Amino acid sequence: MQNFLFLHFLTSGMSWEEKAHRLLRLRLGGKPFAASEAARVLSKERKLSIGTTYRLLHDLVRTGRLEKLGRGLYHFPSKPKAILGEIAGRPASSGTSLPEADETVRRVLEDRGIRFMITGPSLLYPFVHHFPRRMIHLVYVMEGGGESAREALREVGLRSLLRPSREEIRLALEEFPEDDLFVLREISDFKGESNGVADLERALVDTYFETTRKRIPFPPEELGRIASRAVSAGRVNVSHLLMLAGRRGVKGELRTVLERSMHGLRVPGAHVSNRKVESVLAGIAAEER
Repeated sequence: MQNFLFLHFLTSGMSWEEKAHRLLRLRLGGKPFAASEAARVLSKERKLSIGTTYRLLHDLVRTGRLEKLGRGLYHFPSKPKAILGEIAGRPASSGTSLPEADETVRRVLEDRGIRFMITGPSLLYPFVHHFPRRMIHLVYVMEGGGESAREALREVGLRSLLRPSREEIRLALEEFPEDDLFVLREISDFKGESNGVADLERALVDTYFETTRKRIPFPPEELGRIASRAVSAGRVNVSHLLMLAGRRGVKGELRTVLERSMHGLRVPGAHVSNRKVESVLAGIAAEER
């Protein structure tokens, strides 16, 4: 009881990420620990999913507050390294970083010889202001490989749906509120993929398409905020993004989104403005306020 009251006092007023960080230091500091141990602590005491724990560990390592000793093994240094940025800050390096849950997917599907591309919201988390407690992971696999991919993920304890509708995803999230969810779709176009992971531009285009076409329950306003932060940080290659957008039939829409994100700069070409675009622009406007 005394430890609980001390922890409550220590963490009052903090973000949930910082509360989780302090809790892990209190419970596991002073010795090496496995990711599974961290997951047990945060599941029991903070009700966080395994996927959220992996993302937290990844960002604690990135910001110097945690050291990775090997695959799935960590410890808290006595003197943290210089922090590169807040957990939800804007990274300086190019490309996309991979949450540990997605790293597990990459390893499993590589072992099965299934061509795949991890894309979508889970790759955009460095630009998210508040992490969701659970994440929708979007994994595109080669045509005909969906059933094999779903079986492979099931064997390592990851919950996945193959070719689901938005309503099926919503129901799964309600039925299993403690789990991240992996959405599998079969495709033939892997442009923008490297080593099984989409680049930032492909992740943005895929998230835009899946969100605005109501294929996944992801808030379009949040996508607008993410796009605004990514563009402001100088991380987006506009010509590459528009090329990828053209392959998905949303180039005109994303010209409008980009132009609104780039503060007065003109993006050449035909622009499209409709309800889908307006919902994303609302998030950009909110980010600027």
